[in-house]
Parts: sequence; C-alpha cells; structure tokens
Amino acid sequence: MSTFANADEVYTYIGGIFDRATKEKTFIDATAGTGLVIKLIQTDPDAVMIIDFPGQKVTTGDATEGMASTVQLRMSSDNSNKFWQGKLNFTLAMAQRKVKLDGKRSVALKLLPLTGGLFDVYKQLLKENGREDLLID
Repeated sequence: MSTFANADEVYTYIGGIFDRATKEKTFIDATAGTGLVIKLIQTDPDAVMIIDFPGQKVTTGDATEGMASTVQLRMSSDNSNKFWQGKLNFTLAMAQRKVKLDGKRSVALKLLPLTGGLFDVYKQLLKENGREDLLID
C-alpha cells in the first residue's frame, strides 16, 4: 500500500516541493540556460508532473499531456517521499533500478547536491498539513 492516498496528495506534497525548487535562487542559477524540463512519472498512486525550471512552474495530471520534457524521471511515489526527506540515496536507487532517469541526465544530476536544502522544507510542509504519518524516522 502506498504512503499517499491518491494522486492529489502526490501533487500537493511532491509537486509542492518541486514548485518551491523552481523558484529557489540556487536552482534557478543551476539550471540557467539548460532548458531543463523534467517529466516526473510516479507510480502507486500514478501521478505525472512536468517540472519546468526555465518557466519556474510545475504542471500536474492531465494538463501535462503533450508537454515536452528534456528529462524523464520514473519512480514510485513512496520513493519520492523518501527522497525528499533525505532517506533515499538517488544514485544507489538508480543502480537498483528503483529510479529511472532518461534524457539529459548530466543536467538533472547536477541538481542533486542542491536538493538537500529542501529536505527540511518538505518535512515542514508535511507537518503543517497534519501528515506526520508520511515522515520517516
């Protein structure tokens, strides 16, 4: 059984942290000129997001149909939740095929060191919404 009840929760929490990332100066600077647009495909529950760093926005669900991306990232929603709490080693998860990354991998992987600064923000987002049950010790 998934950590998230439905796709709307994935969009609220995982989409919410990506929305924050697209507006953070460190991410804006790191992605400047790259045209980095990530299509995040999640399972259990199924959810699709387009994270558009140049446009500084996140699009979710049916609205993503037909939108282009430079990178495709696939993982379970549970693994996304673990990652944003600093509990999933992204590189190891890729080696174990728990995470699949296609497209301009080098650009996307350059963002990994920057994500740590958002782990506490993600945890706070969960707490503020009464979702301590999603927190991992």
